[in-house]
Amino acid sequence: MLKETTRKARERIDVRLRPEQKTEIERAAHIKRTHGDRFHHSDAVAKCQKAIREYETWTLERPDAEIFAAALLEPTALGPQLAQAAKRYKERFLKR
Repeated sequence: MLKETTRKARERIDVRLRPEQKTEIERAAHIKRTHGDRFHHSDAVAKCQKAIREYETWTLERPDAEIFAAALLEPTALGPQLAQAAKRYKERFLKR
């Protein structure tokens, strides 16, 4: 188990940078009093997490959010065909 953890900790991604990009990373790392690799990794991970969060979350402006909330709080009644389809679905798939 320890070897698996150690192996995972040693996985790597190689990145090619323009000289000015490397200089900026090194300068920012110096300002933050950390090593360039650590600074670059923590920034990359934070940006990845933000991208995933933005992909998995949707935000509604106030008018749309109010309409959505109202629909959740007071759903419209099912029409007869949809009610029958829901009943068939429950009988077929949920009562096992």
